[in-house]
This record gives sequence, structure tokens and C-alpha cells, in this order.
Amino acid sequence: MDFNKKLNFEIKGHVFDYKLFETLNSIKNNKSQRRAASSLGISHTVLNRRILSAEEILSKKLVTVSNKGSVLTDYALDILDEYETYENRLLDDEEEITVAGGAVSCEFIRQLARIYQLENIKFLETDNKTALKLADMGLVDIVSFDDPVQAYIYDLEPIPLARDYLLLLSHKPQEFNSIHDLNGLNFVEVENSAQRLAWTTLANYDLDFDIVDVVSSFCEAMHIVENHENIYTFINNSMSYTSQYTSNILSNETHHIISALNVKNNSLIDNFLNFATHHARNLRFNSNFEFL
Repeated sequence: MDFNKKLNFEIKGHVFDYKLFETLNSIKNNKSQRRAASSLGISHTVLNRRILSAEEILSKKLVTVSNKGSVLTDYALDILDEYETYENRLLDDEEEITVAGGAVSCEFIRQLARIYQLENIKFLETDNKTALKLADMGLVDIVSFDDPVQAYIYDLEPIPLARDYLLLLSHKPQEFNSIHDLNGLNFVEVENSAQRLAWTTLANYDLDFDIVDVVSSFCEAMHIVENHENIYTFINNSMSYTSQYTSNILSNETHHIISALNVKNNSLIDNFLNFATHHARNLRFNSNFEFL
């Protein structure tokens, strides 16, 4: 990695300047503290003092030495990876990133972009067929998937970002103690969503149920339920903060992966998306996503 841009980084309440991470990176590449010091233009004593000082502050071993040379510990590799993730934000990239896909996955990426401080990004919430068509036209950088089956249909392997599951949404407070309590209910379906998992589960339990309407968005489905006492739908747990009367009666049966595809194989976008996989569980999201 090019360390031309200098970034200070906080770990456990202690701020370390770029020199520590420059040193870790050099040891990682050279497998030798003496060669690392030489490549950085500093003495072996200075390099060694830099490592020992950080180890004392963090109460963690950063480098192990053997007759085969010097290598970074797993902890050192983790903090170096996190530092480099943040450092990539400093790269000069003024191009706008466009994300197209489902509302749930777009919301996850929107919140991730806020935490990542990625401002040059816009979102097109649409079905995956349309999103992939836009990608084929070169108009989209990221395609996001609310439901993994939508990626499998097109034989794609997107980056997994988080987990989610479905909650039953009702017009008024109701208690559901068993899946069989859903027998005979009427539902509104959101097309091309992970609700397929709910319908499959109900069918597997041989329950009678009717889908009385099919809509294109969760907002439409929620509006119908709010205004009709005897109609129900399922919403993602990550959206549940917007609704009052929900039940997790099918939560175990409806877990699924939120994911995204880096359409143009842009390394900066890869770093951004992988940030979710490696660091999202430690971040503050506004929604109830489950992290990998």
C-alpha cells in the first residue's frame, strides 16, 4: 500500500500516528525487522522501540520473532487491515457511486456509507431485474439484493453484508404462540422479496392462507395492513422500528442474507463492501440488522 497520505488512527482510546501502521505494513511485507527498518530509512532500534511502545499501550503482542524471521500477530493484522480500510477513504476519487436494488439492502448500504463517510453515493430502489439491466448499461456500480435467491437466479456471487429475518405485521396487537395461529389469515405480498420464505413455511405446515394483494414495496404493504384489520404482511426485522405491532413467530424460518455485487470490480467499492463484513458488528446502525 502507498502511505503517501498520512492518517492517525484510534485504537482502544489511544491515537497512533501513521508510523506504527507503516512499520507493521513493512514487517508484513519484508518478514524481517531489519529489512523493514532499512526500507523505511530508520534504524532497527527505532523500529523496535516503536513496536514495543505500541505493544505496551495496547497490552497486545504485535510481532512474533523466530528463526524464520518476524511476522505480525493476528491482532496486528486485524488493526492494520482496519487502518488500511479507513486509509482508502483518503484516495482521490470524485466519481459518484450508484447503488440499485431492493429497499432493505439499499438501506443497509446507505447507513454503511454514512458510517464510512462515503458521501458521493446515490440510491435507486428498484427490483433486481431492473437493477441488473441498468448495470449492463454501465449506469450502476453496485447491485444490492434483499433476498439471496435473486442473486442465485442470475448465477451471481455477491458479497454477503448482513443477516435479516421476517416479522409478522398486524393491524392491532395480537399474540401468536404457534405457527398454526397463522392458519386462515389473509396476506398482502411484496413481490421479489424474502417473503417467499414465509409462504414456503406456511405451505410446508399445510396451513390455509390467502394472498389477497401483491404490491411492489414494503411501504405499500404496510399501508394496507394499517388500514385493514384482517390483512397481514411480513416485514424485515431491520425495518421493524417503523412498525408497532409485530410478531417474530417465523423468525427462525426466515433468516436470509443481505448482499451486494460490485458490478465494475472497483477495488474501492470492494473495500467499502468488505468493511461491512469485517467491521459492521462494531458499528452503530439505526436499524435492526444482524451482522455476519
